[in-house]
Amino acid sequence: MESPEGSQTRPLLIEPLPVSALFLWGRVARPQGLRGYVIGDVFSTQPEAYDWSVFWVAFTYEPEARPLRVEVCRPYLTPKDEKEPGRRRYLLRFAGYRSRSDAEALRQAGLYLPKAYLPPLPEGQFYYVEAEGAQVVDANGQRRGILAFIQPGAAYDFFVVRNEKGEEFWIPAPFVVRLERGTVPPTLVIEAPEGLWDPSLAAGLP
Repeated sequence: MESPEGSQTRPLLIEPLPVSALFLWGRVARPQGLRGYVIGDVFSTQPEAYDWSVFWVAFTYEPEARPLRVEVCRPYLTPKDEKEPGRRRYLLRFAGYRSRSDAEALRQAGLYLPKAYLPPLPEGQFYYVEAEGAQVVDANGQRRGILAFIQPGAAYDFFVVRNEKGEEFWIPAPFVVRLERGTVPPTLVIEAPEGLWDPSLAAGLP
Protein backbone atom coordinates (compact mmCIF):
# COMPACT_ATOMS: atom_id res chain seq x y z
CA MET A 1 0.00 0.00 0.00
CA GLU A 2 1.31 3.44 -0.89
CA SER A 3 0.21 6.90 0.19
CA PRO A 4 2.37 9.19 -1.99
CA GLU A 5 1.42 9.64 -5.61
CA GLY A 6 3.70 10.42 -8.49
CA SER A 7 3.97 13.90 -9.95
CA GLN A 8 4.15 12.64 -13.49
CA THR A 9 3.39 14.74 -16.56
CA ARG A 10 2.78 12.64 -19.66
CA PRO A 11 1.74 13.51 -23.21
CA LEU A 12 -2.05 13.50 -23.44
CA LEU A 13 -4.17 11.83 -26.08
CA ILE A 14 -7.33 13.93 -26.12
CA GLU A 15 -9.79 11.20 -26.97
CA PRO A 16 -12.31 9.03 -25.07
CA LEU A 17 -10.70 6.38 -22.91
CA PRO A 18 -12.04 3.28 -21.16
CA VAL A 19 -12.60 3.83 -17.46
CA SER A 20 -10.43 0.77 -16.82
CA ALA A 21 -7.44 2.80 -18.09
CA LEU A 22 -8.14 5.69 -15.70
CA PHE A 23 -8.11 6.42 -11.98
CA LEU A 24 -10.68 8.46 -10.08
CA TRP A 25 -9.20 11.85 -9.13
CA GLY A 26 -12.48 13.27 -7.82
CA ARG A 27 -16.22 13.63 -8.35
CA VAL A 28 -18.46 16.59 -9.19
CA ALA A 29 -20.50 17.40 -6.09
CA ARG A 30 -22.68 20.27 -7.36
CA PRO A 31 -22.83 23.37 -9.55
CA GLN A 32 -21.42 26.61 -8.16
CA GLY A 33 -22.99 29.87 -9.28
CA LEU A 34 -24.54 30.59 -12.66
CA ARG A 35 -21.54 30.57 -15.04
CA GLY A 36 -20.78 26.88 -15.47
CA TYR A 37 -18.57 26.31 -12.42
CA VAL A 38 -18.76 23.12 -10.35
CA ILE A 39 -17.44 22.02 -6.97
CA GLY A 40 -15.54 18.75 -7.04
CA ASP A 41 -14.84 16.44 -4.09
CA VAL A 42 -11.23 15.36 -4.62
CA PHE A 43 -10.11 11.86 -3.65
CA SER A 44 -6.46 12.21 -4.61
CA THR A 45 -4.16 12.72 -1.62
CA GLN A 46 -1.91 14.92 -3.79
CA PRO A 47 -4.31 16.51 -6.30
CA GLU A 48 -1.75 19.10 -7.39
CA ALA A 49 0.64 16.36 -8.58
CA TYR A 50 -1.05 15.88 -11.95
CA ASP A 51 -1.61 17.66 -15.24
CA TRP A 52 -4.98 19.42 -14.96
CA SER A 53 -5.36 20.50 -18.56
CA VAL A 54 -7.85 17.71 -19.27
CA PHE A 55 -10.10 15.50 -17.16
CA TRP A 56 -11.91 12.45 -18.44
CA VAL A 57 -15.54 12.43 -17.28
CA ALA A 58 -17.86 9.47 -16.79
CA PHE A 59 -20.85 8.57 -14.65
CA THR A 60 -21.14 5.44 -12.51
CA TYR A 61 -21.12 2.23 -14.56
CA GLU A 62 -20.24 3.99 -17.80
CA PRO A 63 -17.42 2.00 -19.44
CA GLU A 64 -15.91 4.96 -21.30
CA ALA A 65 -15.00 8.48 -20.24
CA ARG A 66 -14.94 11.55 -22.47
CA PRO A 67 -12.26 14.24 -22.24
CA LEU A 68 -13.09 17.79 -21.16
CA ARG A 69 -10.57 20.61 -21.34
CA VAL A 70 -10.12 22.47 -18.06
CA GLU A 71 -10.28 26.25 -17.81
CA VAL A 72 -10.32 26.58 -14.01
CA CYS A 73 -9.12 24.15 -11.34
CA ARG A 74 -8.20 25.47 -7.92
CA PRO A 75 -8.75 24.60 -4.24
CA TYR A 76 -12.11 25.62 -2.78
CA LEU A 77 -12.72 25.29 0.96
CA THR A 78 -15.31 27.01 3.12
CA PRO A 79 -14.68 27.42 6.88
CA LYS A 80 -17.04 24.47 7.42
CA ASP A 81 -15.04 22.29 5.02
CA GLU A 82 -11.81 23.12 6.82
CA LYS A 83 -13.18 21.60 10.03
CA GLU A 84 -13.87 18.24 8.36
CA PRO A 85 -10.80 15.98 8.32
CA GLY A 86 -9.77 14.71 4.93
CA ARG A 87 -12.03 17.09 2.99
CA ARG A 88 -10.54 18.35 -0.27
CA ARG A 89 -12.66 20.38 -2.68
CA TYR A 90 -11.80 22.15 -5.90
CA LEU A 91 -13.58 24.74 -8.02
CA LEU A 92 -13.61 23.73 -11.68
CA ARG A 93 -14.92 24.94 -15.01
CA PHE A 94 -14.62 23.17 -18.34
CA ALA A 95 -14.42 24.56 -21.86
CA GLY A 96 -17.89 25.08 -23.30
CA TYR A 97 -19.64 25.01 -19.92
CA ARG A 98 -21.05 28.47 -19.32
CA SER A 99 -24.39 28.14 -17.51
CA ARG A 100 -25.92 26.62 -14.42
CA SER A 101 -27.70 24.02 -16.54
CA ASP A 102 -24.40 23.09 -18.22
CA ALA A 103 -22.86 22.54 -14.80
CA GLU A 104 -25.89 20.63 -13.51
CA ALA A 105 -25.37 18.05 -16.26
CA LEU A 106 -22.06 17.13 -14.60
CA ARG A 107 -23.47 16.53 -11.11
CA GLN A 108 -22.00 13.28 -9.64
CA ALA A 109 -19.79 12.72 -12.67
CA GLY A 110 -16.45 11.09 -11.94
CA LEU A 111 -13.31 13.07 -12.80
CA TYR A 112 -10.66 10.71 -14.08
CA LEU A 113 -7.01 10.84 -15.14
CA PRO A 114 -4.96 8.21 -16.97
CA LYS A 115 -3.35 5.49 -14.86
CA ALA A 116 -0.24 6.13 -16.94
CA TYR A 117 0.29 9.17 -14.70
CA LEU A 118 0.93 6.82 -11.77
CA PRO A 119 4.30 5.06 -11.50
CA PRO A 120 3.86 1.29 -11.11
CA LEU A 121 3.91 -0.15 -7.60
CA PRO A 122 5.16 -3.52 -6.32
CA GLU A 123 2.72 -6.43 -6.26
CA GLY A 124 0.12 -6.09 -3.48
CA GLN A 125 0.46 -2.33 -3.06
CA PHE A 126 -1.96 0.34 -4.21
CA TYR A 127 -2.33 4.09 -4.37
CA TYR A 128 -4.72 5.62 -1.87
CA VAL A 129 -6.49 7.36 -4.72
CA GLU A 130 -7.45 3.94 -6.11
CA ALA A 131 -9.24 3.04 -2.86
CA GLU A 132 -11.35 6.17 -2.34
CA GLY A 133 -15.04 5.27 -2.51
CA ALA A 134 -14.31 1.55 -2.34
CA GLN A 135 -16.76 -0.85 -0.75
CA VAL A 136 -15.28 -2.29 2.42
CA VAL A 137 -15.59 -5.89 3.59
CA ASP A 138 -14.05 -7.71 6.54
CA ALA A 139 -12.10 -10.96 6.48
CA ASN A 140 -15.37 -12.95 6.36
CA GLY A 141 -16.68 -11.01 3.36
CA GLN A 142 -19.22 -9.07 5.43
CA ARG A 143 -19.90 -5.64 4.01
CA ARG A 144 -18.95 -2.90 6.48
CA GLY A 145 -19.61 0.25 4.43
CA ILE A 146 -17.64 2.44 2.05
CA LEU A 147 -14.29 4.13 2.40
CA ALA A 148 -15.19 7.75 3.13
CA PHE A 149 -11.66 9.16 3.29
CA ILE A 150 -8.15 8.44 4.50
CA GLN A 151 -6.83 10.50 7.39
CA PRO A 152 -3.04 10.87 7.67
CA GLY A 153 -1.63 10.09 11.10
CA ALA A 154 1.68 10.41 12.90
CA ALA A 155 2.32 6.67 13.35
CA TYR A 156 0.01 5.37 10.61
CA ASP A 157 -2.90 6.53 8.51
CA PHE A 158 -6.56 5.82 9.27
CA PHE A 159 -9.00 4.38 6.73
CA VAL A 160 -12.35 5.91 7.70
CA VAL A 161 -15.24 3.60 6.81
CA ARG A 162 -18.82 4.90 6.82
CA ASN A 163 -21.84 2.57 6.84
CA GLU A 164 -25.43 3.10 5.70
CA LYS A 165 -26.38 4.48 9.13
CA GLY A 166 -23.73 7.17 8.85
CA GLU A 167 -21.58 5.54 11.52
CA GLU A 168 -17.82 5.88 11.09
CA PHE A 169 -15.08 3.41 11.90
CA TRP A 170 -11.46 4.56 12.05
CA ILE A 171 -9.33 1.61 10.94
CA PRO A 172 -5.53 1.88 11.24
CA ALA A 173 -3.69 1.19 8.00
CA PRO A 174 -1.92 -1.98 9.29
CA PHE A 175 -5.30 -3.77 9.26
CA VAL A 176 -5.89 -3.06 5.55
CA VAL A 177 -5.08 -6.27 3.68
CA ARG A 178 -5.62 -5.60 0.00
CA LEU A 179 -7.54 -3.73 -2.68
CA GLU A 180 -9.47 -5.84 -5.18
CA ARG A 181 -9.72 -3.87 -8.40
CA GLY A 182 -11.97 -6.31 -10.27
CA THR A 183 -15.20 -4.81 -8.92
CA VAL A 184 -16.91 -1.45 -9.50
CA PRO A 185 -16.36 0.25 -7.14
CA PRO A 186 -13.24 -1.62 -6.01
CA THR A 187 -13.35 -3.72 -2.83
CA LEU A 188 -11.12 -2.99 0.16
CA VAL A 189 -10.52 -5.99 2.43
CA ILE A 190 -9.85 -5.20 6.09
CA GLU A 191 -8.88 -7.75 8.75
CA ALA A 192 -9.41 -5.86 12.01
CA PRO A 193 -10.35 -6.95 15.54
CA GLU A 194 -14.11 -6.86 16.05
CA GLY A 195 -13.69 -4.10 18.61
CA LEU A 196 -12.53 -1.66 15.92
CA TRP A 197 -15.96 -1.92 14.28
CA ASP A 198 -17.40 0.03 17.22
CA PRO A 199 -18.45 3.49 15.95
CA SER A 200 -18.06 4.99 19.42
CA LEU A 201 -14.29 4.70 18.99
CA ALA A 202 -14.50 7.53 16.44
CA ALA A 203 -15.59 9.98 19.14
CA GLY A 204 -12.91 12.55 19.79
CA LEU A 205 -10.68 11.51 16.91
CA PRO A 206 -9.16 14.34 14.86
